[in-house]
Amino acid sequence: MKVLSMILAGFVVGYAISDIRPFYSLLSSTAEFGSPATIVNGLTVLALTACLTSVALARWNARGVLVLAIGAVFVVVFRTVGMVTGLVGDWAGAVGAGALLGASAVLAGRHRGAQASLAVAAVGAGLLGRALDALLQADDGPVFVWDVVGAEDAVVPERAIIMVLAALGAAISLYVAHRDVALQSHETRRILLVGLPLPVVAGVLNWFADGHDSGEAVWLGALAGMTAIALLASFVFPGRDGRVLLVLFASATVGSMGFAVEDSLQLASSAALLVVGAGIGYRWPQIYVGLGGLFVVAGASLVEGYLNLPSVSQFALPFVVAYALVSVLSAAPGSLAVALPALFTMTLPVTVYAASSQIASTYDRAVATRTIEPDHLVLSVAGLAVVAVVTVACAVLMRRPAVESGDS
Repeated sequence: MKVLSMILAGFVVGYAISDIRPFYSLLSSTAEFGSPATIVNGLTVLALTACLTSVALARWNARGVLVLAIGAVFVVVFRTVGMVTGLVGDWAGAVGAGALLGASAVLAGRHRGAQASLAVAAVGAGLLGRALDALLQADDGPVFVWDVVGAEDAVVPERAIIMVLAALGAAISLYVAHRDVALQSHETRRILLVGLPLPVVAGVLNWFADGHDSGEAVWLGALAGMTAIALLASFVFPGRDGRVLLVLFASATVGSMGFAVEDSLQLASSAALLVVGAGIGYRWPQIYVGLGGLFVVAGASLVEGYLNLPSVSQFALPFVVAYALVSVLSAAPGSLAVALPALFTMTLPVTVYAASSQIASTYDRAVATRTIEPDHLVLSVAGLAVVAVVTVACAVLMRRPAVESGDS
C-alpha cells in the first residue's frame, strides 16, 4: 500500500507537471515569450514549493504530513477541473503539485521501493502526460462524457476525469498506508542551499537561451552554465545524494529529443519500458550501467540523424532513464524532492518557435519560425559531453560516505 500510494501521488504530480507551461509567467498573464517575467513559471514555483515543503515537514508527525499531502492532492484537482481559474488557478496548481511532491517524499522516507515508485510515476506522467491527452482528444469514437464545468472554462474533460480518479486513489491510499506510520527524523535544511537557487538559476539560463537569436553559441553557453550549476549543486547535497540530481540532469540533456509517442501503442510501450527499467534498476542497481545507457542513447541519436535509420534511441530512452534513476536511490527525502523537478526545470529547449502572422489574404495562417535550433551534431555531441562529465562527478561522489537518517 505504501508503494501504491507513492505511485498514485507521483502520477498526480507528474500529470500536473505535464500541464504546466514552462514559459508561461505566473506574474503576468500578458508577459510575452522571452520576457524576464517568464522565469517565474509553474515549474519554477513547483520546484521551490517542493523544496520548502520537504524541509518544513521534516520534523512533523506523520498525521500532519498526511493531511497536507491529501490537501495538496485536492488543490491540484480543483485547478484541473476548473474550480480555480486564471492566474490564481495556475499558482494553485503549481504550489499544490509542489507541496504534494515534498510531502510525498517525506512520507516515502528512505524506503527505496516507495522512493522509486514516486520518482518513476512523477517522471513518467510528466513526460508522457501530454501525449496521453493528445491521444484521448484525438479519439473520434464514443467517449465518456462528464460535464465538468461550463464551456467558458478551458478544461479538458478527459484530463479532468483521469486526474479526479487518480487523486481519489492517491488520497485513499495515502491515508491507509501512512495513518499509523511513525516518521523518522530527517535533517534536510542543508538542501535549502540547493533547492531554492537551483530552479531560479535554471530559469534564468533557459530565458537567456530562448530570448536571444544568437544560434548555437548562446545555447551551448547556457548548457555549460547549466552543467556547472548541476555539478556545484550535486556536491552541496549531503553524502551521495547529488547523484540523483546528476542523473536527472543528464537524462534531461540527452532526452531533449523527446520520447517517441505518436499513437496508443507507442504510449503504452514507453510506459512499459519505464516500469521495466525501474524494476531492473531496483533489483540490479548499477549507476555506471545507467549512465552508459544514456551515453549509448546520445551516440545512437547521432548515428540515426546522419544515416537515416529508425529512431530506436527514443524508444530506449524511457527504459534507460528509469533504470539510471532508480539505481541511485535511496536518498534523503529532501534531496529527492529537490532533484525530481530538475528533469523539467533544467531542460534547455532544442527548438523554440515564435509565431508570426501576416494578414495578406483570408488563407494566410500563423507561421512558426525557428529562432533557436542547434545543429543535430551539436546536440548529440553536447549530450555525450554532459553524460561524460556527470559520470566523472558521480565517481567522485561515490567516494563520499553515505549519509544515514538524521545526518546532514
